Amino acid sequence: MPVTQTNCIACGNKLPVPIISNAGQLCNSCRSQGLFRKQIIITGITRMNHGNICVSGIDPQTWRFIRPVFRTGLKRDFAMEGATQVINHFNLVEIEFTKYRPEQLYHTEDWMINEKFAPRFIRHLTNQEIIQVLNKMSITDLDAAMQPQDKSLFIVKVKRIMRIWDELSFDRYTVRINFIDYFGNIYSSIPITDLLTLAFIRFQKNKGSNDYMLDLMNAFNNNPYKYIRIGITRVFQEQYWKQVTALITIPDLFDGRSFSYYENQIGGHA
Repeated sequence: MPVTQTNCIACGNKLPVPIISNAGQLCNSCRSQGLFRKQIIITGITRMNHGNICVSGIDPQTWRFIRPVFRTGLKRDFAMEGATQVINHFNLVEIEFTKYRPEQLYHTEDWMINEKFAPRFIRHLTNQEIIQVLNKMSITDLDAAMQPQDKSLFIVKVKRIMRIWDELSFDRYTVRINFIDYFGNIYSSIPITDLLTLAFIRFQKNKGSNDYMLDLMNAFNNNPYKYIRIGITRVFQEQYWKQVTALITIPDLFDGRSFSYYENQIGGHA
């Protein structure tokens, strides 16, 4: 279901003529300038195949989601500056882009990035700023938001998590979740690919905590601000699949810690 694009996806300025398309559009000025840098608010760092990660966030200039991509995939080193993890949830980070590369269905957020420019940490958002971002960007009905097929990233306001569990799936450690969005839609057995949640759960299992899933679920459900970030996969087995790419609460469910913090405690990664 095509939608009308009225503003440049890069700078936010109005296009001379509205364009009907699922993919965002660039104005002539942004299309012609080549390399340019943008600051984005990081909202997702997820596990991919072959040791790669997926990074995504929000452009506060246009209030659109952005997914930085390499031709060969993003390595974990992209998230780090030495021993410090600069790509972390709700960090404001500067990245240099080379080209907007949308797909026509769902994945309209993809931007090619300059591989020679390391992400530059600006600052971490305050809790009040994060709440403002969540109020502006969140949705309450995931099914309705997916209908136009013009986005693959969503911050979903939820009523509660009903269950979290881990399992070995196709010889790979997997965590799954059942939850209800704020509208009342029920989603079952959705895989969690968020590196922070996966690292936290492995850390809890490693130290012998038997009730970590229940504790995590209760801490989330008892929070006044509770959101789940959803990403839509590329086509796999002729379908687009939902996956959980972040658990977001204020106060933070993980006390501001990063996935690298938990991985360093136990060694290795999921």
